[in-house]
Amino acid sequence: TSDLVKEIKSSTYVEDELRDFYNNFDATFLHLFPNFIEQFNALLSREEQIVIKKGRLLNSELRIFALIRLGITDSVKIAEFLRFSVSTVYNYRVKFRNAALNGRDNFEEEVMKIGQI
Repeated sequence: TSDLVKEIKSSTYVEDELRDFYNNFDATFLHLFPNFIEQFNALLSREEQIVIKKGRLLNSELRIFALIRLGITDSVKIAEFLRFSVSTVYNYRVKFRNAALNGRDNFEEEVMKIGQI
């Protein structure tokens, strides 16, 4: 039992569990919104569009906006969910708002409409 407790408390265990959790989140989200990445990129200037590395589903930036698409807009809640600082979430939100093709003011509203018929 003490080995089990050590394993559960180890940082590698936590990191592995988080990686699995985020992979499941990514897969489920993309099942609900299969064109999310393309539609998100369509809102951005070409230079700021996100290219996902091979073998990955979403990256940290896209996860922030996936949560926003799901209606979670509070930066504190997003930071807690993704284990980021609030300032990291804020900085990503500002970065992409500033890169929006149709202006920064309605960017997150447009993100909320991704996948609507």
